[in-house]
Amino acid sequence: MAGQRVLLLVGFLLPGVLLSEAAKILTISTVGGSHYLLMDRVSQILQDHGHNVTMLNHKRGPFMPDFKKEEKSYQIISWLAPEDHQREFKKSFDFFLEETLGGRGKFENLLNVLEYLALQCSHFLRRKDIMDSLKNEN
Repeated sequence: MAGQRVLLLVGFLLPGVLLSEAAKILTISTVGGSHYLLMDRVSQILQDHGHNVTMLNHKRGPFMPDFKKEEKSYQIISWLAPEDHQREFKKSFDFFLEETLGGRGKFENLLNVLEYLALQCSHFLRRKDIMDSLKNEN
């Protein structure tokens, strides 16, 4: 009887112990505006639930207004893509929006936008300073 109680107690407590481990989570905000606000909220919720969150925030993103700076409970690493990438993305995204909102949207236009985001990832992964910072986190 006592063995069953111990087994029952372990059955109730073990999932809580296993699920209480914190994860290291990396979030990214590449475009700005509403995407930044969404990822800020997601990062805050994850941090509040005990996870170690780092947000990669694209400084002066193409659609990044000057948000009020406030203290965050999670770490923020700001980075900036090269100027030519930023200009090309803005041009590509503006064209994508024009065509889509005008009812002339094509899949190729979306692929152009996604190609820019892939270039951002490539640029980011080549940044030794940021990669070293992420590797050396506790």
